[in-house]
Amino acid sequence: MYDFLLFASVIVFLGISLAYLRHPAASLAHPASFYLAFHGFLFVFRPIVARYYDFDFVYRLYQFQPSMTDKITVILGANLAMIVFVIASLAIAPRAFSPPDRSMIEEARRRMFWPIMIMTGLLTPIALVAQIGNWRLRVNDFETMVRDAATGNTVNLHGNGWFTDAALMMAPMAVMLIWLARYRWWGWIYFAVFAFLQAGTGTRHALIFAIAAIGVTLLMETGRKWFDWRAVILALVAAFAFNQIVIDRGGAVRQLVADDMGEGYVDENALDPLEHMDFANLEYFEYLVYVVPQRSGSYDYFANVLQVFTEPIPRRMWPDKPVGSPIKFFSLWDYGQPVGMTASLPGVGWMSLGYLGIIINALIFALIFAGAYRLLLGRYDGPIARLAYAFVICTSVLVFRDGTLVTLFRSVPFYFGPLLLALLIARVSGPRLVYTPIPDNRAPAAMTPAERRKALAARAGDTPR
Repeated sequence: MYDFLLFASVIVFLGISLAYLRHPAASLAHPASFYLAFHGFLFVFRPIVARYYDFDFVYRLYQFQPSMTDKITVILGANLAMIVFVIASLAIAPRAFSPPDRSMIEEARRRMFWPIMIMTGLLTPIALVAQIGNWRLRVNDFETMVRDAATGNTVNLHGNGWFTDAALMMAPMAVMLIWLARYRWWGWIYFAVFAFLQAGTGTRHALIFAIAAIGVTLLMETGRKWFDWRAVILALVAAFAFNQIVIDRGGAVRQLVADDMGEGYVDENALDPLEHMDFANLEYFEYLVYVVPQRSGSYDYFANVLQVFTEPIPRRMWPDKPVGSPIKFFSLWDYGQPVGMTASLPGVGWMSLGYLGIIINALIFALIFAGAYRLLLGRYDGPIARLAYAFVICTSVLVFRDGTLVTLFRSVPFYFGPLLLALLIARVSGPRLVYTPIPDNRAPAAMTPAERRKALAARAGDTPR
C-alpha cells in the first residue's frame, strides 16, 4: 500500500506541475514554483530514496517508530498542502510579471546608488561583529545556549538573539550590491566575504537566501521566466555549498584561519544518501503524526502563532519569558527526543488541527507569498519593488521548511531592514523612487514598457522621456 502511495504521489506531483506549467503566471519567480520545488524534493523524491535505503537514523535519534498508518497520513497530508498552496497562490496571483523596462532599472540604480552604499557602510560593521561572534559560538559549541528540558527548545541565556541574527543582514546587502553592479564581477566582492564568513558559522539559510535572491532578480531583470545560464551556475554553487556545510558545519572554512575551530557535524559515510537531518522533514512530519493527537490527546489549535508576540522581547528584559509558545497544549518531548526538528508547512498544519490545519496553514502562506507577488509585481511594479519581492519569496526557502509564522517574522528585520533603511535614506536625501500604483485598469502585463513608463511618470508628475 505504501509503495503504491509513493507512486501515486509522483503521478499527482507531475500532474500538478504540468498543469502549472501551462498556466500564464508560471515562472521561477512565482510562489507556486518555490513550493513545488520544496514539495517535490522533500515529499516526493526523498521518500522514494528513504524507502529504498530504509532510513532509520531519525527514528533511532527520536526514539520512535511510525506505524504504516502514520506514514500514509504524512504522504496524504503533504500532497494536500501542495494542492491547496498551488491552487490558492495561482488564484491570488494569476498573472505573469511584466517585461522589464531598462530605462526604469537604470534610473533606479542611479537614484539608489548612494543610499545603498551609505546603508551598507552603516550596517556592515554591526553584521561583521555579529558574524565573528557566531564563529566563536560555533567553536565553543554554543556555550551560551541552554536546552529547555520541558520543550527541547534552545534558550539564549547570556547573549542577545537580535545581535546574533544581525549577521544575516550581510545577505540582502550582498544582493543589493550585486544588483547595483549590474551583476558584474566587482559586485561579487562583498558577496565573497559574506559567503566565507557565513559558511564558517555552519548555518546555511542566509547563503541560500542570497543566492536565490540574486537568481530571481536576474531572471526578472532579463525578462526570462525560467532559466538563465548564470542562474543555473548559482544553483549549482548553492547545492555544493549546502552539501559541504552540512558535512562539517563550516569546520573546513574555520580551519583556514585557525588550527582548531570546533568539530564537524556528522560522518557522511555513516548515513545513506540524503538521510541526514537537514532533509528529514518526512521523518519530522511522521513524528508529529505519531504524537498528535494519538498520544498528546490534543491538537495545538494554532497556539504556536502566539510566539510571534513574545519572540521579539529579549530574554534579558524578560527572564521568565515562555520558551516557545506562551500557551501549550502538549510537549513533543514527552513522547521522544525531537532534537533539531523543522516541522514543515504541512507538519505544523497537522499539529495545529489535522487535515483542516494543513489546509489553513497552506492558505495562510499562499496568501502571504502570492499576495506579495500580486502587490509588488502587479500594483506596485518597478525595479525596487521587484528587488523587494525577491527578498520576500526567497525567505520561503526557510519558511516552508519550518512551517511557522515565527520563522517569517524572525527574518523580516534582517532580510528586509537594509532595503528599508536604504529607501529611507533615499527619501530623506533626494527624489524618492517611483513605485506608486499604476493608474490603469489593465494588468501591468498587458501594458507595453512605453505605456507603463508613461503611466508611472504621469502619476509622479514627471514628463516622460
